[in-house]
Amino acid sequence: MELPGLLRDLDVDVDAVFEGSGVSPGSLSPDLRLPFPDLLDLLERAARISGFPHIGLLLGLRFDLTSHHGLIGALMQTAPTLKQALVDFATWQPEYSSGAIVYLHRLGDEYELGHGTYAFSSPGTRVLYDLVVGVGSCMVRQLTGGSVGPIEAHFTHGAEEDEAIYGRLLRMPARFNQPRTGVILQAAAMGTAPPGSDPLERQRLLRIIEDAAWTTRPDFATKVSRAIRHHLYYDGPTLPAVAGELGLHPRTLRRRLHDEGQTFERLRDGVRFAVARELLELSGIPVAEVGAFLGFEAPGVFSRAYRRWSGTSPSNWRQGKRT
Repeated sequence: MELPGLLRDLDVDVDAVFEGSGVSPGSLSPDLRLPFPDLLDLLERAARISGFPHIGLLLGLRFDLTSHHGLIGALMQTAPTLKQALVDFATWQPEYSSGAIVYLHRLGDEYELGHGTYAFSSPGTRVLYDLVVGVGSCMVRQLTGGSVGPIEAHFTHGAEEDEAIYGRLLRMPARFNQPRTGVILQAAAMGTAPPGSDPLERQRLLRIIEDAAWTTRPDFATKVSRAIRHHLYYDGPTLPAVAGELGLHPRTLRRRLHDEGQTFERLRDGVRFAVARELLELSGIPVAEVGAFLGFEAPGVFSRAYRRWSGTSPSNWRQGKRT
């Protein structure tokens, strides 16, 4: 929605960026839904044609919770604490996106508000991750009236030549080549009450959101893929862990996937392959660490799995993408 205005501010030809995308700049609104690969292609074109590799960050920093996030943004502002507002975001975001997850995890004295794709990988993924870090930074500050901000930003991709611009625009340290993309918050700040905290309005909005007729409902396999992506981050994408997150017995999960012609192992391999490609293409993280992050017991096990998925080794895949 903000992309045409940003391009004009940067003296970039808006029509050149949108040409062939199937999207008219004038049609953009908070309610527009784009196929996820088309969104990534559009973001990649914006970065390449504009000559601003960090255009995703500039775009994300234009985020406004009220005008850009509709009912969910309004609900977040009524929450009793910043933590609950971010839980609202992670809970309801799947209704808006079919290609990525949002998660909130505690890490000792800190929390990580993160974002990750689970089905697609393209040059535009890098731009998307810059965008979501900008959105997360704005979201936290707007929810707290500016009294709280993230303390650090993490990016899966490597640093650009203009690395310093990230810290300057975000007003916090930026770390690159990380296994996850998101912003880090102090746990002590999570109890901060948003200025618009209102329990009665919150209940009214929850009733509206819960009764809303969303245009598309994800199938069960998609829900499982999201849960697998979630568990990649911390405790491993095992069948019991994923079933537990979905409130199901493992046998029930298997039966429901079978009804859709899927298996848990096939979905897990698909998500692992997507995330492995992303980490190998975007980051400089060593291959062995990529395998460990994905839950493989040893580098050799990861290499054999990757060769089965792609026909080549992870090292060769990475080298081919960079030549």
